[in-house]
Amino acid sequence: MSDYEIIIVGARVAGSVLAARLGQYGHRVLLLEKAHLPSDTLSTHFFRAPALRAFERLGVLEAVKSAAPPLKVMWNYIDGHVISEPVEAPEEHLRFFLCERRITLDWILFQRVGRESTVEVRQGARVKELIWREGRVAGVRWTGENETGEASARAVIGADGFYSTLAGALQPAFETRFPVSRCMYYTYFHGIEPLGEPSAEHHFVGDTLTYVFPTDAGLTLVAVSMPLSEFPAFKKEPLKKLRMHLESLPQLAPRLGRAEPAAEVKGAGNIPGYQRVPYGPGWALVGDAHQIMDPWSGMGIDHAATHATFLADALDRWLREEIPWETAMSEYHRQARAWSEKTYRRTCTYAADLRPMTRAALQRRGLA
Repeated sequence: MSDYEIIIVGARVAGSVLAARLGQYGHRVLLLEKAHLPSDTLSTHFFRAPALRAFERLGVLEAVKSAAPPLKVMWNYIDGHVISEPVEAPEEHLRFFLCERRITLDWILFQRVGRESTVEVRQGARVKELIWREGRVAGVRWTGENETGEASARAVIGADGFYSTLAGALQPAFETRFPVSRCMYYTYFHGIEPLGEPSAEHHFVGDTLTYVFPTDAGLTLVAVSMPLSEFPAFKKEPLKKLRMHLESLPQLAPRLGRAEPAAEVKGAGNIPGYQRVPYGPGWALVGDAHQIMDPWSGMGIDHAATHATFLADALDRWLREEIPWETAMSEYHRQARAWSEKTYRRTCTYAADLRPMTRAALQRRGLA
């Protein structure tokens, strides 16, 4: 008999949503996280109705919503034109976006996991090795600050992100791949004058996109997505380059008089697009371990939370012996692909150049 039904490696969005959902179903789960939460991680912060639905199912929607101002307006500046539209969603109560620092969002989700009596959590646990039995993954070995550990399970799930230990060990095939095309830098400011009603503010100038989003703790997130060719110059003096760029934006520059940075500038220029085969004998992948795309579209949290919900439902049916492993995982695979395909392709295609997308947006509105 296995020590657990499921072992999950990684306790950020995908891992915590999956663990909490399996806990709701009553399954015995071990959740391993290499960091100690609450802690930050390099990531987009923006999410919409899909993630909100997943959080609502877990009973944490109000906690998440109360942490940062709901953004009810989608505001776009596109090469001299301003387009301001209300956020739409099928459910009236979900017609808003949120931008929350990962130190805040991940902690809310991680605390939610702690309410499930059948879920055991180990922080500071770095998985070092997979255990195999009869051709299936059957457990993991890990090291902690003052311990080594080993546990068996009916299946092991990799929710451990872009630098996934499980994906590295398993080497699943890539179903799709797109090259790195862009880089992104972000930080937080105090004192940026708001537009009025809290808005998801996007400034498109050529092939550069600047985001200005009110976030938690009274801060404003400012991020810039730009072609990868600009990465080396920006990396040398990120705050200076960011300031110069912000002051060049006609709809933002007048509102920067009292703006002061509240954190160091962080960034990355190594995010490709890919979709891996998400399962095999005794293992599955979810979140960025399974699928990643350029962060310009800010879709990572929506996809991670939604895919984790699909996977939890599939695992529950398998664990209850309603369907065999292959059927359960094939259904998870099919649902994830069907749900993500349009956004994934759009994000990866336009990462090479945002201008065809913005030109089409203006044409649809008779502005170009």
